[in-house]
Amino acid sequence: RSKEEEEKSKNVWLKGHTDVGSITILWSQPVGGLQILAPDSRWKWVRHIDNALVINTGDVINFISGGYYKPTIHRVVQPPEDQRDYNRLGVFYFTMPDDDVRLLPFVESPVLQRVGIERQCPDEDAPLFEVWRKGRTTSYGRANLQKGKEYNVEEQVVEGIVVKHYN
Repeated sequence: RSKEEEEKSKNVWLKGHTDVGSITILWSQPVGGLQILAPDSRWKWVRHIDNALVINTGDVINFISGGYYKPTIHRVVQPPEDQRDYNRLGVFYFTMPDDDVRLLPFVESPVLQRVGIERQCPDEDAPLFEVWRKGRTTSYGRANLQKGKEYNVEEQVVEGIVVKHYN
């Protein structure tokens, strides 16, 4: 990218987001660029570990766990200056349920019964995974994002569910 493009995007290559599926697996890379949003609302670099995998939870885990397991909010930014001339090759594996799976919390879980269930929508409105996947992927980069209630967050609605994008 040109210097002008980097300045315009504030060095962010892919805005903060969650993945549409269940689990995303990627090889740890010695070149920086991947960051996660930590509980203190700060972006933290994902530290490289030789021969390790990085595992991110996605939207589906949030749906079926009733909010018990949160999706990993992550983004891709320009690597640190001392790594900008390195080649970067990402290998990603996205796990997803079958398209006919309805994205409902597993209410029979004793853990969820004890801690409570955070629903993304009323049960009768819970989308099938196929509908969720297509809604998220076809709108990415093309949706008119609205300013969210949280600082530096933009929102869109997919299948009646608010999807957040983090700046």
